[in-house]
Amino acid sequence: MKVKFVTCIYSNLYGTEFGGRIQRDGHYKFSLLSLLKMTEADFVCYTSESELEGLRQFFYTSFDIPENRLKFIVFNLKENNFREIINKYKNFEFQKTNDRCYEIQYMKFIWSSPLKEEDYDYVYWIDAGLSHSGLIPPKHLSHPDVYRNYFESNLFNNKMLSSLVKFTDDKFLLIGKENSRNYWARPVNAKHYQNFNSSIHIIGGLFGGKKELWEYYVDLFNKNVHTVIEEDKKLYDEENIMTLIYWNNQDYFRLLQFDTWWHEKENLPGIDMLEHTKMNKSFYKILEELNEI
Repeated sequence: MKVKFVTCIYSNLYGTEFGGRIQRDGHYKFSLLSLLKMTEADFVCYTSESELEGLRQFFYTSFDIPENRLKFIVFNLKENNFREIINKYKNFEFQKTNDRCYEIQYMKFIWSSPLKEEDYDYVYWIDAGLSHSGLIPPKHLSHPDVYRNYFESNLFNNKMLSSLVKFTDDKFLLIGKENSRNYWARPVNAKHYQNFNSSIHIIGGLFGGKKELWEYYVDLFNKNVHTVIEEDKKLYDEENIMTLIYWNNQDYFRLLQFDTWWHEKENLPGIDMLEHTKMNKSFYKILEELNEI
């Protein structure tokens, strides 16, 4: 069984027409380094021409990651497959300080869609920055270097990888966050749902499945992006489209679920985190459970 993870690192988009989180270069690099402890999978990372050499130096030279395990592909975001509809409805001035880039969000599906001749059995998208102390408590962070310890987690390993594939089985894996008690995101217009339901919000940080299923899922995403955006005359995050697809096609998916992003050691004003996490399943519990299957 061969597994491929697809991701991207674009760290310099804040203040540009694309938008993106500010000062994330180290975060993305060290988080991806943590994800690479799933050594029985290969990784492909899309990036910009300007960042390529720094990434090669970091992973190949500083940390001896083999090039056949982590491949970098340069992609100009201006050439994205959705540029016409994104540019039609994007507020370019607002987007400069928006922390989410529509081009990256939508291209996740195109980048991840495997070529027919590839010999991978399972393909997953995974956000490069997924491993960090905001989502994972100190008990699962395990590096003596103070900065690296914010990102280095023992939850990403080959046991987790094997369990992820086993859970996915012959479906398409999605991760869903409870969206009623712990409201996170407004869904797309209810008219697009066969039976409207906003109780679960699909996240875009990790999803995928058997190679043969990707073409159908990408086709669903493409059709829904264009239909929903054109009808509503506005752009939506990829997660809103993914949530719509889930509710209209539930039999197609396996769903890992959680209630709250936060863990018990987070410090949020006005919230008793111990009580909150007793009542609500934290995101990192999904990773713990995959380590126990």
